[in-house]
Amino acid sequence: MTWKDVKLATLQKMFAAEGSTIPTDESTTDYLAGMPYVANEALQRLSTAGKFIVKSIVIAHNPLENLITDSEAMAIHSVGNKEFTADGAHSYFFEFTGKGTLTVTVGGTITDEIELESKNTYTEYRGLIENSNETVALIFSCTYPSTVKNIALYEAQFDSEFEVPEYATKVRYYLKDLCDDFYQLGDNQIYYEGVMGSGYIQTSKYYRESDSVLVLNRDEPGSYIVYYRAYPPEITEATLDDYELPLDREVAVLLPLYMASQLYKDDDNGIATTYRNEFEVALESLVDSSTSQGFEEFTSESGWI
Repeated sequence: MTWKDVKLATLQKMFAAEGSTIPTDESTTDYLAGMPYVANEALQRLSTAGKFIVKSIVIAHNPLENLITDSEAMAIHSVGNKEFTADGAHSYFFEFTGKGTLTVTVGGTITDEIELESKNTYTEYRGLIENSNETVALIFSCTYPSTVKNIALYEAQFDSEFEVPEYATKVRYYLKDLCDDFYQLGDNQIYYEGVMGSGYIQTSKYYRESDSVLVLNRDEPGSYIVYYRAYPPEITEATLDDYELPLDREVAVLLPLYMASQLYKDDDNGIATTYRNEFEVALESLVDSSTSQGFEEFTSESGWI
């Protein structure tokens, strides 16, 4: 359905239009002006409680190689004096709690000294290293009880220290930052294509934190196709009549019911209430039909499908 179809159907329910033309006179001016707001109310209801708007995003999950061995980098080190070295590093990352000093050396020459202090929680530290492929050392000196973990030295160069990625066994992707219209993750709707796009399988090798954070294993790089439920685009006064709503038709046809129920209250509250009841009943039916769908799996004992 187009935006014009919705507006026309709404006016017809309020006995303000006939045929296929939208009247633009004193009898419809207030109705038309109020339509974007009530349409957005209805779209929010329908797209978050009825049949969802489903979109996808491809996440290129390619964590940087750590020049420090994984076993040493991921270990939790209670530091007094501890040194981590690698050749050719240009950036670093680590998490620290306690109090101490970090000394950065390149080829044995001190290039930076940083005072470290964080009480009862881990603070992330990032930095850039000017280096022409010499040996880099991160030297921690702590006289207070302190701990450092998730230490990384990267060969990659960045324009800013804020671009240096964190290092952890689990990599988090904040989907609300990646998708402006993100509402929530669906169930079992993530597919793995492999590093070179050589595979395509539905995967369960991921974790979820709340409804908007996807967590992937660092040691399973590749492309992940993530299907998510999206908020609808907003309707405004500038929305063109030929704009096609991103809804299945059985969902879109409910818009005029809700819109008329809101816009016609002052004219005839009884008819407006009837329209609202019809909308709620139809919405409940949509919810029931969408929740009854799911995924099934089977095992072929013979090996043939």
